[in-house]
Amino acid sequence: MAFAQRNKWSGQILLATSHMLGDLGGKSIVGTHDFSDINLSSTRYAVGTGISYNFSSQFALGMEVNYSRLYSDDNATNSNRRFRNLHSRTDIIESNIKLEYTIPRMGIYFNVGGGLCFYQPMASVDNNWYKLRPLGTEGQNIDANRDPYSIYSPIVPFGIGKKFKLNRIIFAVDVSMRKTFTDYLDDVSTSYYDPISIGNHSGGIAALLSNPSKADSPVGKPGTKRGEPNHNDNYFFVGFKLYLPLTKKYNMHKSCPYNSSWIQPNGQIPK
Repeated sequence: MAFAQRNKWSGQILLATSHMLGDLGGKSIVGTHDFSDINLSSTRYAVGTGISYNFSSQFALGMEVNYSRLYSDDNATNSNRRFRNLHSRTDIIESNIKLEYTIPRMGIYFNVGGGLCFYQPMASVDNNWYKLRPLGTEGQNIDANRDPYSIYSPIVPFGIGKKFKLNRIIFAVDVSMRKTFTDYLDDVSTSYYDPISIGNHSGGIAALLSNPSKADSPVGKPGTKRGEPNHNDNYFFVGFKLYLPLTKKYNMHKSCPYNSSWIQPNGQIPK
């Protein structure tokens, strides 16, 4: 005798915090692009929706569309970052497909997949926000050897979580990482370019945002290091998910398997 219940299709809702792992901000250490560099004051948000097809109680294939805002700022105690004085706010729209495996009875799940994100780094001057890519803050609009970066990047989403059953609704605590293939989520990657040349080509705002360090700063000279091009930027979410059933459930108490189907107490075999 057994109990079986399964919804073929489920809707998803994501509510989470978002965190950048890039060249800017972080703690009072040299930038690492890993979790030791997280600055909680730069926490922002992520929301999303999706749909999943449940092959069984263990395996599901899901598709998601998420919007998130990332933020990073050189407001750290490390002198090099403080003098650099860069910041970035990046809005991301992503779509992905993930395969999910849930450990039976424990509710712990793992997922991995692939997708694509659109991202737009911005920075502010006097509370006005400017899109950074068109400004060519590392000389991309001037130097033939520095092409403008793409506004899209493939992503590899992977994560872990714990599900809790609330009647037919599944509530989950979710941690999900996004590996990207760009170093420009925060508009910072290589070296400083001559701000006078940038200003002559793209205007004073472009020159200022390319190098907002102070005049007596030990960093910011053209040709010196502005970012770390050997590490791509990544981001991750920590939050909650709701799985909402979209199909009728099979609720077969005290049922028995017969020829790969289930006989209900009334003797009928569901399709």
